[in-house]
Amino acid sequence: MEQRLILAGSSEAFTTVFRRTLEDCGFRVELGGGEGAGGNEAREVFVYEITKKAELSSLPENKEPKPYLVFTGAGMDRKTLEALKQGGLVGVITGESSPEEIAFLVNSAFFYTRMLKRNPRTPVSIPVEIRAGSRSIKTTASSLSRDGIFAVTLNPLPENTVCEIFFEDPLSGKRLSTGARVLYNISINKDLSIISSPGDPFKRIVTHPGMALLFLDLPEKERERLENYIKTVG
Repeated sequence: MEQRLILAGSSEAFTTVFRRTLEDCGFRVELGGGEGAGGNEAREVFVYEITKKAELSSLPENKEPKPYLVFTGAGMDRKTLEALKQGGLVGVITGESSPEEIAFLVNSAFFYTRMLKRNPRTPVSIPVEIRAGSRSIKTTASSLSRDGIFAVTLNPLPENTVCEIFFEDPLSGKRLSTGARVLYNISINKDLSIISSPGDPFKRIVTHPGMALLFLDLPEKERERLENYIKTVG
C-alpha cells in the first residue's frame, strides 16, 4: 500500500521548500486541504501548517485519533502538546528540523498503527544487544516506546525475525531483557548505494538504517517505567 503525505498549508516555505525536503527524503507528497488527518491504515498522513496559535483549533479532535504532524514556527507549551497528542499528533516539525529528524517523525506517523495505538515514543541513544540464533548485534537504539525500540544497524534482521534483546532502562540504568520480533527494517540498497524505504527497495529515504523491534514479553511494570520516562522527556 502506497504511503502519501498530504500537506495542508499555503506558505512558500511549506508548499515548496518543505515539500522538496520531504521528496528528497523519498516520500510521496501531495497538496491538500484540512478535511481530516490520517487515512487508510495510516498510509496517508496529513501535515498541518500552523502559523499562529489561533490555528490550533482547526487540528483534529480526539474522537478517533489518527496520526498527523504539525509544521510550525509558533511555540507550543507542554499542556497544548499533550492535548493534541490525544487527537493523534505524532510530532512537531519546524524550519530548523534536520532531514533526519523529519524522516524520523514521518516514519513514526506512517508506522503509528504497526505499534500499539496511542503509543508515544522518544528519541534515545542507548546501547542495545540483539541475539538471534548464533548471531549477536551490539549497537545503539535511536528511539524507544513502552512496546518497542528502533535499533540502528547496517545489517538488520529480516522482518518477523524473533530475537532476544538487552538494553538499559534510560532512567535507572537497569539492564532489561525481552523477546522481540522485527516489525520492519530499513536497509542499505548496496546496488544503488541508498538507504531504502521499508516498502520500496528502490526509494531513497534520509534516516538511519536499522530495524523496529516489538517487545514480546517485557513485564508490564517495566513497560510502565519506560512509559513514564517517555512522558517525562516528551
